[in-house]
Amino acid sequence: MKQAEKSKINFRALCYENAADELAPWDAARAEEYYKKTIDLLNSIDATDSEVMAKTLIKIAGVQWAQGKDEFANNSMKQYRALCEKFNSKKKQILPEIPDCLNLGEEQKSQDYALFEAYQTALDKESYKNDYCPSICDFFAKRCLALCVGNPVGGILLTGVNPSYISPENCDMDRDYFYTFMTGKGRYWERNREMLGNELSKKTAYLDLFPFKFTCQNEFEGLMEGNFGLRATIVSITQMEIETHLKPSLIIVANQQSSYYWGRNEDSTWMGYAGLGVNDALKKEELPVDLRDRDIIVCQIRGFKDNEDRLNKDRLPSTSLAGSLVLFYGMYDDRHKNKPAMANKILNPEQFSALYEFAKEKKKEWLKNHS
Repeated sequence: MKQAEKSKINFRALCYENAADELAPWDAARAEEYYKKTIDLLNSIDATDSEVMAKTLIKIAGVQWAQGKDEFANNSMKQYRALCEKFNSKKKQILPEIPDCLNLGEEQKSQDYALFEAYQTALDKESYKNDYCPSICDFFAKRCLALCVGNPVGGILLTGVNPSYISPENCDMDRDYFYTFMTGKGRYWERNREMLGNELSKKTAYLDLFPFKFTCQNEFEGLMEGNFGLRATIVSITQMEIETHLKPSLIIVANQQSSYYWGRNEDSTWMGYAGLGVNDALKKEELPVDLRDRDIIVCQIRGFKDNEDRLNKDRLPSTSLAGSLVLFYGMYDDRHKNKPAMANKILNPEQFSALYEFAKEKKKEWLKNHS
């Protein structure tokens, strides 16, 4: 059937539905007849998964109950529920699958699918009617989410703001949705693994604050600035994953633009961790010897700020990250080594390893002193 013919039938179905809506308050029998014609027309073009059909079945049940046709009404509701199950089934089918080549166990896959679905479900523009541009949800959903999966627990967390956008013709769809820290392709992932070294990379989880693909981060921040509701929801989901599952001993905030989401700024609470302020950095003499000549900022999480606007305040009365170290870092590499102002900010894999061992000891010491 040609698209033009389908459009005509859809229009006729809409006319019948509108007529039935007008009749329903005073002539339930005729309304039922017109609603059924709507269904018949939709069936003729195989629109059996349409939202219109689902709504029409509900209306049919209503006018049938008004006539005392309880058995018919119950049957209409059964059809409606069956259609809803079909919707759900279809939704599950279009969810991306974690590729088998990533070699993840079923428990790990379940964890990653749950996180992916939480992010995906949050892209409901109806939930953000007070935001500046709720339709931005549709924009990000169309681009699809990107998530690092198979993250190890209790080790290092490397975190950024959001993944870059790769046009569909320049990517494969498996990688477009899911990747691991060890299998991520491109120079960005190569630099991450070179920065930490092979052994430490295996202990590193990666999680962007936002799983939305957008290349220019200044423009991304501009897009998100007026959409506070969406930003808060997504960062809340990310924080819950970190707090309840990843529980790292060392967090590397590898993007200075994202530091305020952690609570580093006094005037911006967001996740609201205490101990990360500009005056809270560990002193040079407190750091491992190999790191004392480095121009780095390392803080220790002491708990949550007692701020009313803190995200997840009801769900997270206390933090599992108390005692963990946070390194506010940049994505430094060979490009920065010849710049005098940057050279001493760069850590090599051995220094990262020393910092990780130090973080584990500091965490253990904190838990012992606050148990």
